[in-house]
Amino acid sequence: MTWKAIASLAGLWLASLAGAGYLAGWYFGQGEYPEGTIVSTLRSGVLNEDREVLVHLPVGYETDPERRYPVIYVLDGSSQDVHTSSTAALMARIGLMPPLIVVGIPNVSGEGRQRDYTPPTMATDVDIEDSPRGGADRFLAFLKTELIPDIERRYRTTSERMLAGHSRGGLFVAWSLMADPNLFQARFAHSPALWRDDMAMAGMLEDYLAATPALDSFFYMSLGSKENAEMAGGFSRVRAVLAAKAPEGLRWRADLVPGAVHRNNGEWATPLGFRAYYGDPPQRAGFSETARNAPAARPR
Repeated sequence: MTWKAIASLAGLWLASLAGAGYLAGWYFGQGEYPEGTIVSTLRSGVLNEDREVLVHLPVGYETDPERRYPVIYVLDGSSQDVHTSSTAALMARIGLMPPLIVVGIPNVSGEGRQRDYTPPTMATDVDIEDSPRGGADRFLAFLKTELIPDIERRYRTTSERMLAGHSRGGLFVAWSLMADPNLFQARFAHSPALWRDDMAMAGMLEDYLAATPALDSFFYMSLGSKENAEMAGGFSRVRAVLAAKAPEGLRWRADLVPGAVHRNNGEWATPLGFRAYYGDPPQRAGFSETARNAPAARPR
């Protein structure tokens, strides 16, 4: 089955839910949590705050008590985790990938999102003079020392962990590859905000990959073909870095998703990323088209 067929199949499933107002409400943070979502609160000593955690268990979890499952941690929980869970469930049901436990990590606020997903060498808001540096290092420590151990204690997990993020969350995903490469076996950065700080992330990745002789990991990056020129520039720059500097063992793919815009690219690209990781061998580059019809607004 081709990736286009996978995308179409998953798209039909997602569209049927969205048609009922289900996913649309969740993208904008409206409505109640989907039925079956396990909602809990974890007190973080690292962040000094309570963090909500959303867990979506796969079909069969309760009826097969001996089975263990990989886990994907999804940033911007309560929006991105819903479509991720639906796509994973559909693809598992038709045999394209194993069932997953999906863990959504909601943000505490807009300012908290900027703090958590911005690398410590970058300003949280490029439009404000003397903006504080990002706190991605503390958020990564929260994931590593608090959230992941809590999930692995409460649920039947395997050692396989994945991380997915959209926009500024995608920036965090890319940064985490350098900060703690072994924490996750696979990373999915959808519409990553790689333009920030004059595309500083591209330079950081280039230096890191050039100095790393081997890296046993998988990295997937996607961009909608109708996203703006700034987003496309950062995406193209990092794709070129990966093509030139990817060390032995690093499997990667970069897809330009036809017709997708910033808001929906995460949904559209998720089945493509899963298929690249679990099925079709990743190529050394994805599509080569340049983004067109760029909107004026700059995603943050």
